[in-house]
Amino acid sequence: MFTKQECRVRFKFMRDQLAEVEYARLNLQLLENFKKLSLILKDVRYLHTYLPIVKNKEPNTLLIIEYLKENWPDVGIVVPKSDLTNNLMTHHLLDSKQELINNKWGIREPVAGKLIKEQLIDMVLLPLLAFDMSGTRVGYGKGYYDRFLVNCKPDVQKIGLSLFDPVDKIIDGESHDIPLDFCITPNKIWDFGYKE
Repeated sequence: MFTKQECRVRFKFMRDQLAEVEYARLNLQLLENFKKLSLILKDVRYLHTYLPIVKNKEPNTLLIIEYLKENWPDVGIVVPKSDLTNNLMTHHLLDSKQELINNKWGIREPVAGKLIKEQLIDMVLLPLLAFDMSGTRVGYGKGYYDRFLVNCKPDVQKIGLSLFDPVDKIIDGESHDIPLDFCITPNKIWDFGYKE
């Protein structure tokens, strides 16, 4: 059993210790497991994903984005832009002509682009540092994604991406924490049964 803060420290350290070759291998395995979601993807019009901070060894969603562009061209890929004054995000359709810049945390974001309303999004790939066996997610602690998910439609698919397997239990979950439906790791897809 771990607290959220213990998870943040532990899993940031574990990511930092990954050799580049191992990081690349884990991301390729994670992509292979993502591909197994084809039954769900066929009903997705808009998929929201974060853009990774590769230097922090976050799961590399750029591989998933390329896979989607090549194999699921009708799926609109939506990426967030952070509003640092009020800790909210706007959501923009990603296209090949779009300019991306780094925000103050080093996260790639669109300069502009077509805004997509939260209620139109069918699937969200969520950044996380850790998760537990019941689908509780530990993010970076700012609450951006919890606030975003509240505004999505009730049946949006919430999918975490992790390079590591879950801990048994996160003991300080809060009432506003929204559980994952799935979490994809290099080893397997964890199904938490929260689908509507």
